[in-house]
Amino acid sequence: MNYNTPRVVTIKKIINGGYGLAQLPTGKAVLVRYALPGETVSISLVRQQKRFDYTAVAEVVEPSPDRIAAPCPYYHRCGGCDLQHASYTAQCRLKDEIIRDLLSGSESKTLRQSVSLLRPIIGSADYFGYRQRIRMKIDERGNPGFSHFRSHKIVSIKNCLLAAEPINTCLSELRTHAEFKHLGSISEELELSLNHLSGKVSLHLILGRPPRPADRRRAQTLAADIDILDRLFFSGQNFAQEGPFGDGEERQDNLLGFEFEDEQPLTLLWEIGGFSQVNLPQNVKMIQLVHQFVRPEPTDRILDLYCGMGNFSVALARQAGAVLGIEGQGSAIRSAKSNAERNHLTNCTFIKSVVASACRDLAAKGETFATVVCDPPRRGLSGLAGLAGSLARKRMVYISCDPATLCRDLQELVGQEFCIREIQPLDMFPQTHHLETVVLLEKKSSEQRKH
Repeated sequence: MNYNTPRVVTIKKIINGGYGLAQLPTGKAVLVRYALPGETVSISLVRQQKRFDYTAVAEVVEPSPDRIAAPCPYYHRCGGCDLQHASYTAQCRLKDEIIRDLLSGSESKTLRQSVSLLRPIIGSADYFGYRQRIRMKIDERGNPGFSHFRSHKIVSIKNCLLAAEPINTCLSELRTHAEFKHLGSISEELELSLNHLSGKVSLHLILGRPPRPADRRRAQTLAADIDILDRLFFSGQNFAQEGPFGDGEERQDNLLGFEFEDEQPLTLLWEIGGFSQVNLPQNVKMIQLVHQFVRPEPTDRILDLYCGMGNFSVALARQAGAVLGIEGQGSAIRSAKSNAERNHLTNCTFIKSVVASACRDLAAKGETFATVVCDPPRRGLSGLAGLAGSLARKRMVYISCDPATLCRDLQELVGQEFCIREIQPLDMFPQTHHLETVVLLEKKSSEQRKH
């Protein structure tokens, strides 16, 4: 298809991935980045494929009433956000429509009928400034930035509108500091993390070579000079993590964390470089939602797959009889064990293992659990849904970060004697198409199985 002359299309809807779906006069489908439903736009070609073309908006001919001016000066260049051109109300509606559309278009009659169980999306109180952690590439000049969309090219960033204010303050001071100029020149990436327990920021530099004594001295100077910078760490492929540099005797661990008041105070910590949800208030809501769906009883034994640092396990263990958490990352398991101890819980067991292998071992031993909680990565359960579901006697709570893999796995689970009871979307990532969804499934009774 020749795009040398302007191609004008009308956007039918937004699909998973954040693209607008439209059709050329020839009937070929096009996926349009930065578009909104109902808009008429002129498009430019990004990548041509046999079944459809990837395109971007070149000009908005007839805008949607939901379209706004994106506030970020890097928008359209940085690959991080893709919905800043929509009002926040519209963003939530679009995400609801994406998951609704995927369920409605499923091959499974049960999934199509489950659309009626879809709850209104839980929006984020903060549309910007919500990220407690950002990870950035470092360009050839030593400047931090984010990658272009589907490109290795780096856009140098002075300020990220999604990052919490202390992170941007720290980033601004780093960029002008002489010691960071050198450390940035030997680094490939950096991660800035807000520690809610101290109110300060920790810097994790991923170096391209092992650090030298002069690098360590520069790190100490950097941490001493920048007030908001709590600690600095080095890591890389060929050497173990080093640090902390900074704050002398005050902060000698490598932990970040937060605490919140539920039925009683709960404190969760994790190691620098480890995984944690980036939107803390939304994560608290999600922990409470999972607890509500699980309804732990004192006699219940709960299995938490992909348990991470105990994000759900620790809260559930306060009412459950016992919780078994499985996770493949060693640092996460260390944090999970420490979090159980920190919250005075003795009924938690955490095992470092490939989740699929652990599930096979549990099934071979004939073990079952009142509830199975699973929070897999974006690829979903990848063929593990049936096995994971077989370990649950009463219910399963599935936390998904990708609606497409969620629908695939739900189709397998409803074929394995599960009923979908509730589907709750939650917006963890405003200004992007990404969506968290928590689903409650319950095992069918023997009477239900007959029908």
